[in-house]
Amino acid sequence: MSTLTSRLWPIAALLVLVGVLAVTLRRPPAPPPSATDGATPTPTPPTPPSASAPTPADLPRALGTPDPRTRAQEFGTTFLALLAREPELALAHVRTLPPGPERTPALIATLDALARSAPERALTLARELVRTHDEANLYSLLFDRFAREELPSAVQRLAAVPPGLPRENALRALADIWATRDTPSALAWAQNLPDLADRTPALETTLHNVLARDPLQAIELAQKILTGPALDRIVLASLQTLTATDPQGASTLVPLLPPGETQTYAAVAVARALGAKDPDAAITWLTTLPPGQVQRLALNNILTEWVRRDDTAPAPYLEKLPPGPGLDSAATHYAGLLAARAPARALAWAQNVAHESTRQAALVSAASAWAQSEPAAATLWATAQPTGALPLAGLTGPFSYWLLHDAPAARAWLATAPLPPEIKAKLQPK
Repeated sequence: MSTLTSRLWPIAALLVLVGVLAVTLRRPPAPPPSATDGATPTPTPPTPPSASAPTPADLPRALGTPDPRTRAQEFGTTFLALLAREPELALAHVRTLPPGPERTPALIATLDALARSAPERALTLARELVRTHDEANLYSLLFDRFAREELPSAVQRLAAVPPGLPRENALRALADIWATRDTPSALAWAQNLPDLADRTPALETTLHNVLARDPLQAIELAQKILTGPALDRIVLASLQTLTATDPQGASTLVPLLPPGETQTYAAVAVARALGAKDPDAAITWLTTLPPGQVQRLALNNILTEWVRRDDTAPAPYLEKLPPGPGLDSAATHYAGLLAARAPARALAWAQNVAHESTRQAALVSAASAWAQSEPAAATLWATAQPTGALPLAGLTGPFSYWLLHDAPAARAWLATAPLPPEIKAKLQPK
């Protein structure tokens, strides 16, 4: 199990149990039997507390379980049962836990339960006990519920939240619920927050609700009220939303963006959408982008979709491109795409490319793509090429795939292959 999975799985497991606990805490007691029910039921003797009630002494035993998933399940079940019966004992135990995968969900479950009846106390304890990035997610949980229950009270409780990630999480949760109910009112509140550190996450979250309905309005508003990374995120998210429904409309906005990551990501998204819908229109649009990396990435994504529609259609277009990095990148990408579908045609096309550096790059790409399904055949083909016709990477790539698929066969072939000693040395597994 990866480190990340080991850390997050217990949190997810216990938060599911938090939901079970919430239902348990809210469930009304069963009504007494009616006088008309008939015979008087036989009373059930009470279960001795020691037979079923968990105690703090049970928690160390659960924490001693070696398997992370089993440990999380046993600890979570035991802890939540204790929390339902003795919340103060559960809180006392949380105070003794070291930072780690058990403390985080236990803390969140405890303060979430306390907040149902004593929200101010829960916030005071959160300020004292929340220490880590993961634990700060508690504020999202709390303010989501506070906002659902009563917005004015939720706004007042923001005063009890410390600055930094806890406050950002609280603001985002509150703004999200508010904007879902009344976007103009939420936007006005967010714009009037005096502190920029508060205003930015509140505005960004509110605009996420806007962009889901009207991405163009979200872009317009964001350009007026946001700056920096928050502006970039809203513009990109809005363009991605618009691209899904109107790629042609989104394409007209991408060239207007300032150079940078936002423009690059937006260009790639539009290129794929236009390439899937109308490759000719996508190629025409490509010329409106700034030359260089953005154009090259966009063209490669157009080619990906174009090949899915018709894997022969891009070839005439590529043959008209001038030599240079753009052609090298596109030809390499196209050769790999075509080789995954039809290796023989891809190799034949690559061998007929006029410009030498482009031809060699395309051959390497085609051989490597072919090798992913037939590594031995691709390796033998590469070995048979005339000296100088194929860079060494055209052989090392396929052979590395052969080693992954069938190492004994690849090693046996290498031992007797008619290759110069220096080439064999480079192919020899390290």
